[in-house]
Amino acid sequence: MCGIIVIVSSLDEGPSVDFGRATLEIAKENEASHQSQGETSSRNTAPEITSANNVPGVAQTPKNVTTLPFKRLDAHTFFSDRNDVVERAIKDCTDTLTKDVDGEIIGCWLLTQISLWDTEKERLVLLTQNALFSVKYDFISLKALEFSRVPLSEIDTVVNGELVYPPTSLVPRLNGLAEGVSSIFHNAVRQQWSSFTARSSFGEFESRGRNMVGLQLMWNKGKPLPLEKKWNPFVKNIPWLTFASHPLFWHKGTDLEKMKFDVEGLHAALVSLIGENCHVVSNSIVLENYLGLGALLHNRNALGFFKIRGKVSF
Repeated sequence: MCGIIVIVSSLDEGPSVDFGRATLEIAKENEASHQSQGETSSRNTAPEITSANNVPGVAQTPKNVTTLPFKRLDAHTFFSDRNDVVERAIKDCTDTLTKDVDGEIIGCWLLTQISLWDTEKERLVLLTQNALFSVKYDFISLKALEFSRVPLSEIDTVVNGELVYPPTSLVPRLNGLAEGVSSIFHNAVRQQWSSFTARSSFGEFESRGRNMVGLQLMWNKGKPLPLEKKWNPFVKNIPWLTFASHPLFWHKGTDLEKMKFDVEGLHAALVSLIGENCHVVSNSIVLENYLGLGALLHNRNALGFFKIRGKVSF
């Protein structure tokens, strides 16, 4: 409730021509050379700009790449990044969990589910004609551990929008502090002090939100959550589910590879299935986390994901 970072570099401009001392022929040659360099630079950078524009929730021309999610993530530490593991998990779950009453399989995704307490968890999502399954799948032992099933007929509201925190929340400031400390640590280990300028150091410590798009499915009929559930960290029967794209989404090169990690795919498929009684809203999704030190530690170390361990991140 964890990207592809594209840095477009341009070639240095060619030397200026002194028309007072050079002949017209030399000027034309320099101009043609400069134009050729410009075309080469444009040809090399165009695919990278297109790739960045395809990332949901990310500015098309990001000026500050520190705001992109999961920029220091090592994708290879995720067990779900291994060849054909996700496909095998999808087949296992569709064979064992879905029944005839659920109807035809519409789509399957590996996403991040964000809990009421703002903790991120890796979930396999199966969408059928009549139900949605959220499955906790063990990508190490290759078996489903638990799952929840939500009939589509019970969903009354679908919200799609940016994941944000309340104005009084301290979480963005804590995220900025943690990111700044992490940057200092990484630069010290890699002995890159020269690249860690005073300007970049202040930018690393700035408040930062999640900077990503989410999807929330609700079946509470507009009623608020009772206090005994809202403040109970062990409660499970919450009448909504919140999803975001899986961290691997920002580390895949092609659109085909990204599809199974993209929450927007689930959103598009779900909207085409739900009935007229369900309200579809485009609005920010507020994560009611005001302090959340536990969630900060949980999410920065990706404790809700099956991955190779051995170190703790800050």
